Amino acid sequence: MEGVVGPLDELMRPSSIAFYGASNNPLKMGTMQLANILEGGYAGRVFPIHPSEERVMGLPAYRSIAEVGEPVDLVQMVLPPDLVPGIMEECGRCGVRRAIVISGGFKETLRREGVDRERQLREVARRYGIRFLGPNCVGIMNGLISLNTTTIPEPPFGGGIALVSQSGAYTSMLNPYLREQGVRICQTISVGNEADIDIVDCLEYLLEEDAVKAVGLYVETVRRPREFIAAARRLAAAKPVAAVYVGGNEAGARSSLSHTGALAGPDGIYDGIFRQAGVMRVADMDLMIDALWVLSTQPLLRGERVAVITNSGGPGTSLAYHLEKAGLKVPVFSDALQSRLRSITTPTASLSNPLDITFDPNPGVYKDILEAVFSSGEVDGALLYGVFGPSDMAVNLRKRFPELIPFERKMEESFRGFLAEFADIPRRYGMPLVVMSLLEGSAATKRILVEAGVPVYQAAARAAGAIRASLEYHRLRERLRGEEAGGPREEAG
Repeated sequence: MEGVVGPLDELMRPSSIAFYGASNNPLKMGTMQLANILEGGYAGRVFPIHPSEERVMGLPAYRSIAEVGEPVDLVQMVLPPDLVPGIMEECGRCGVRRAIVISGGFKETLRREGVDRERQLREVARRYGIRFLGPNCVGIMNGLISLNTTTIPEPPFGGGIALVSQSGAYTSMLNPYLREQGVRICQTISVGNEADIDIVDCLEYLLEEDAVKAVGLYVETVRRPREFIAAARRLAAAKPVAAVYVGGNEAGARSSLSHTGALAGPDGIYDGIFRQAGVMRVADMDLMIDALWVLSTQPLLRGERVAVITNSGGPGTSLAYHLEKAGLKVPVFSDALQSRLRSITTPTASLSNPLDITFDPNPGVYKDILEAVFSSGEVDGALLYGVFGPSDMAVNLRKRFPELIPFERKMEESFRGFLAEFADIPRRYGMPLVVMSLLEGSAATKRILVEAGVPVYQAAARAAGAIRASLEYHRLRERLRGEEAGGPREEAG
């Protein structure tokens, strides 16, 4: 694939966009999408195409693509479906080679006219060499160029996760959920009906996208199984791929058919496809995001042994329980390691694993404990509960002890420095750290850890499931690399 430019390379990085379907009516879908392009930081040129408006949202509007008078890298269409094939023809004549068709009303309607319309659209595109996403999709997001062509504003850019979805909602409408959790993304691609560009093309593109560290798929059907398996295996050997598949029963299959015109198959068939492809199947989108978060930010868990570090017995016990339930081990620390930990902690600490610090006002103890545990050779990763900073605890103290207020800012600065050093320990030791916290999302401690690349989950089961996914991918990647080196290959079924 090296040196070959795929259909998405240019589509995801346009230097200019012509937009059909936006106007000065703020209630129109196209207007919302164009506003997100203009207000999201995209630096390329934008050309609204409108049959009657002189200006659209302050930009000069053009009657047709031919009036633009310069090359256009990408066209996005939010138009009545019967207009789309003709507009695609006009774009082809003007040299456009990449398009996104948002419009619905094609084969997903399950009516003859919609099926014929999609066939006509595909024929026009092929005649002019146009590669396109859709129809019946919501667009793309690319944080590397601050481009959001979807309806939902303010994507939480800045991370290493890419999402490819046959549902538009599971790309753009995830934005508020991701932002609330603290998860950041890199790119999303809504493929819709896959009349041209499909999931296989996306997998091939994401293999070459260095900024993407982990890939999530929402799948209702795989239209090219052989090509999917081959492309997914190449990608999964380099970076983790997780998938939600929802067409495996009667209700899901029926809904998929009316949603994107997808013909689904039984769960067992898709389990085999994913297993052979090296794709981790997960039950739902929230669980996939949990897994992708740790996979895109932390070193892999390379063994089953996990340390549990806590300042409270309940959360520590919950973490230990869910780790074992997930098939991981919480080994008792050796006498030598416990002796070392005893020199770090207070006399009330329980040192076996889970390691319960109980109360210790010195947050630096977490750093010392984590380094001692990671350097011991007795664990492969750690789950932690209970890091609190001055701002988390001082609300009432500052009222009763106003003399603390002048020192609070210095204490916060010092705590920030500690968290930065603490968050760097996993990278230095090559082991993952996952945090469970009951603090609200806006709490400074949680925000700083997340910004430093440490995933923070609000439930023990989620934290344990996420770190389990890290071990699952490590084993899966080793299997794929072994098979590529000539070992026996696992078949679907």
